[in-house]
Amino acid sequence: MKTLLVLVTICLVTTVSAQVINTHDSTKYSDPQNMDVIYSGEARYIGTETEMYAIIYKSIVYSQEAKDANIDSEVLVSFDVNFDGKLQDFVIITNAGHGIDEQIVVAIKAMEFVPAVMNGIQVRQNVMLTIPIRTYPDM
Repeated sequence: MKTLLVLVTICLVTTVSAQVINTHDSTKYSDPQNMDVIYSGEARYIGTETEMYAIIYKSIVYSQEAKDANIDSEVLVSFDVNFDGKLQDFVIITNAGHGIDEQIVVAIKAMEFVPAVMNGIQVRQNVMLTIPIRTYPDM
């Protein structure tokens, strides 16, 4: 009986000391199942953000119908940048219509992006871009 009590005590002490203590640091995960993830770089266009938007806007050809519609909207596009920099899985979340959304996707597909880096490894990351669209008849 004494041996059983000693074994139970050893098991309890081992189990209690092996538990991960939740951190009170709000920048860390509190779930012991998760590991810390360190992004040293997010997926981004290879140039500046200003250059990226300039390329997008130069690629859009507004139809007369789009100009007459007086569009005051934003196009929200979601896509993934793979670890090799290739783009995939384009989804237009918010559209402006009149063929503008498709032209924006074509322009983004032609761009070169740098993949995200997590824990020193290039990984796939989702990117969401918001492109404001304003049209008027005298464009």
